[in-house]
Amino acid sequence: MSPQIKIMNKFRYSIKYKFILFTTFAIIIFMSIIGYIAVIRERNTLLFEIERQGKLLGATLAAPVINDLVYEKLGLVEEGGLLDNYLMELYNRKEANLIYIAILDEQGKVISHNNISEYGKKYTDPLTVATAKSDQVMIKRIRSGEHEALDFGIPLTIGKKRWGSLRYAISLEKVEQEISSTLKRIIALTVGFLIIGFGIILLLTKRFIGPITELVNTMEKARGDFLDIKVKVQGNDEIAILGQRFNSMIERIKLTNEKLVQSEKLASIGILAAGVAHEINNPLGGIFNCLEMLKKDGANPESRKKYLELVEEGLERIENTVNKLLWISRKGSHAPQDLNIRDNVESVYALLEYKIKKAKILFQNEIDNHLHFRFDMHDLQQLFLNLFINAIHAMPEGGVLTVKGYRAN
Repeated sequence: MSPQIKIMNKFRYSIKYKFILFTTFAIIIFMSIIGYIAVIRERNTLLFEIERQGKLLGATLAAPVINDLVYEKLGLVEEGGLLDNYLMELYNRKEANLIYIAILDEQGKVISHNNISEYGKKYTDPLTVATAKSDQVMIKRIRSGEHEALDFGIPLTIGKKRWGSLRYAISLEKVEQEISSTLKRIIALTVGFLIIGFGIILLLTKRFIGPITELVNTMEKARGDFLDIKVKVQGNDEIAILGQRFNSMIERIKLTNEKLVQSEKLASIGILAAGVAHEINNPLGGIFNCLEMLKKDGANPESRKKYLELVEEGLERIENTVNKLLWISRKGSHAPQDLNIRDNVESVYALLEYKIKKAKILFQNEIDNHLHFRFDMHDLQQLFLNLFINAIHAMPEGGVLTVKGYRAN
């Protein structure tokens, strides 16, 4: 396969696969962008909802916690007991998703906690410090084990009096699970779109890229002088019009090629004119001599028979020469057949024998007598005729014209 054909094959396949890859990547990128936007929006929505619920929980708990602190301060209830029970009840509610819950005094010291080991500890983290100085709910995102959480700081105040702060963290595990589930749905949706899209892509490729591929294949065949080919034209769009124009172009090239071949044949006949004249003049001279002898000795039966046979032989030679010229100049159809190459070379040499000998060229036919292959006889002899004429022109001072032929293993 020639480099040009390899390049064309590469182009032919690449335009198809580029279209498939481009559309596939377009679907993936589009779904990725849509998925990213959907995940971000859902994450923000869920976080906003967690924050809202956390603030609502803080607002709900603040009043009873302050009341308990006031009652403990006044000695109306047992210190710590009521708060501990209240916090543990909240902590044990699964729907609350609490990681911890605690109550700190004004100095940040733990006075109630779901974890007994935290009692009495003083918190100095930034969220505790910020909550102690603020009248607003403070929120911070933290990492708790394998999951994130929102850490809330609720100031406990009545007017300007600060009673401490309420601290709790809500796990974002459910948010992460929901986002993971959303991602899986988006991936499944993307795969579904890819399957459906791939089917649509194949249909579009067959409809739009297929005719282009066929046109390229046909053009490639036309480069190899296969002019009896046409592109199948379907529809009336631009691609169909292109196919019609290509078929018209091939038809014009075919007609032009036939005219060119015919011109070459006529040119060959012109070159053969001298040899043909010699081939005709010799038997004509003999015929005239025979006619003169018949006039003188026509009464003798034996002489008359002899001269008439010579006249007939001369006329047959002239007829054969004229038939060869007519055969060369005719417009024949391609009819491949099994040919003996050596015999065809000899036939062409017979036409050019006079011109070859006149040019002082020695002709040698060294083709194997058993060399055969299928070809159109007219085209083959026209090919040899052109080659021999070119060889004669290439040796104006004479030389040796050797024709060799063999079948490669």
